[in-house]
Amino acid sequence: MVNCEEDTQMHDDDLNEQIIKENMKQRIKEKLKKEILEEIYSELKSEEDDIKDKVAARLKEQEITTPTEHKRTEPIKAMPVTELKIEQSVSISVKAILKIASHALKYAHAKIPREKWVEVIGLLAGKEYDFGPQLHIEDAYPMGHGTAIYAEIKDYNNYVRAFKDIKKKKLFICGWYHSHPSYGTWMSPEDIGTQERYQKLWEKAIALVIDPYQIDGTSAGFEIFRASLRTRKWYRVPFDIEGALDVKMLPEILNFMNPIIEGKPAYLEYDEE
Repeated sequence: MVNCEEDTQMHDDDLNEQIIKENMKQRIKEKLKKEILEEIYSELKSEEDDIKDKVAARLKEQEITTPTEHKRTEPIKAMPVTELKIEQSVSISVKAILKIASHALKYAHAKIPREKWVEVIGLLAGKEYDFGPQLHIEDAYPMGHGTAIYAEIKDYNNYVRAFKDIKKKKLFICGWYHSHPSYGTWMSPEDIGTQERYQKLWEKAIALVIDPYQIDGTSAGFEIFRASLRTRKWYRVPFDIEGALDVKMLPEILNFMNPIIEGKPAYLEYDEE
């Protein structure tokens, strides 16, 4: 009888010890999990704060005004473009081209009075390679529209959101784009300030300028530029289109997209007309 009680006691002690060990393991796991999550949160918060600091610095550098709609009162002089031999080439996806072109046309299409056409602005996201086209523009992120003279990103919370989306896709911000609806692909003195900020973040950053009204079956309607910050001159960067896009078909594709660009349904059923 005594032996039986001792065996029971020993079994209970072992069981209690095992329970205690399991509880300790669980508490340790929970603690580690909490510490890891806190570390991840701190890292993300630090990264977000860093972006906000850069954004705040940008806002101080340049006054941002509310978009208005008006005619260009005086022409903006184009900065000289220097023809240099560029070693780094660029490729751009069909998706990025169509997003940029449709964004440009959204605020400057035939159903809008010409005097109310405005420029648009957005980010370019890509990846870098050691071979072939060394920079590939994979995607474009429409960010805003502005006056007939210039466009600016008005809400930098959207910039932070775009930055996170781009990072999730394992891409990086490789430059920016803006539109010149009906007045050509060139860079103005005002653009050098914007480009300077991008090239300070990454020296190879590019600027894409699109005039959707130059998309005529012989041209894709855009040029890619980079600036020499020392001489403050622009030069063109050669590019290729990656994917099965014939520029002869581009006007027809954009014409097909016009209802969407104008904010209308692409198709209507008979009883909706």
